[in-house]
Amino acid sequence: MADETKTLTATVYPEDASDKTVNWVSSNPETASVDENGVVTGISEGETAVFAITADGGKTAKCAVTVEPSISGHGYADLGLSVKWATRNVGADSPEESGDFFAWGEIATKDDYTEDNSLTYGNKEIQDISGNPEYDAARANWGGTWRLPTMEECEEFLDNCQFEWTQFNGQNGFKVTGPSGNSIFLPAAGTTSSGILWHDDEDATFWSSTTYSSISAYGPYIQQDKYNYISIQSRSYGLPLRAVSD
Repeated sequence: MADETKTLTATVYPEDASDKTVNWVSSNPETASVDENGVVTGISEGETAVFAITADGGKTAKCAVTVEPSISGHGYADLGLSVKWATRNVGADSPEESGDFFAWGEIATKDDYTEDNSLTYGNKEIQDISGNPEYDAARANWGGTWRLPTMEECEEFLDNCQFEWTQFNGQNGFKVTGPSGNSIFLPAAGTTSSGILWHDDEDATFWSSTTYSSISAYGPYIQQDKYNYISIQSRSYGLPLRAVSD
């Protein structure tokens, strides 16, 4: 993303080489720049390549760099659906991280997730919370136009995307490819309740903004090599969040 930084490292062989100095060069510095220490800074949306070149010019290593588009500092992918989908979970620093877990209708994390400490369990007045910063953790934590997806937007996501069970940076999860050909990664983060983390490294789920009843709400449930569906889960459960924006 623009203004985001990543550090690249280069190792020069043999180990007893007299000069291990490398020079860093970006093929498109208007997309991403790189300094003398290999720190890459995103400038604008697009793709470039960063090269590490030995001081004598004899060896070159290449790293492809993509600067993804962002809203309020958070990257998104246009999957070809009615809304843009975030490229990582709320609270995550990278796509493979689970991020934070939230009870439905709550905007802060907590140590445990139970019916007794749920702030919305049994509240009949709360219905769809998309974009309401009092209850929508995506809007409250990320700001801008970010929000939880509605049940209808989650159904569109499940019905029109392809889900491939895979690993990304060592984390199990799903490569989700939309009609546009663009993709995002959903980590198999599981669900937490009463001090237990369920189905981590097996399934991916996240909250929608839409309530089912005074004690439960909808959320997509994506399974390895099985049928994906809209589940109904207790509002008290702690689930990851994947935000959307218009």
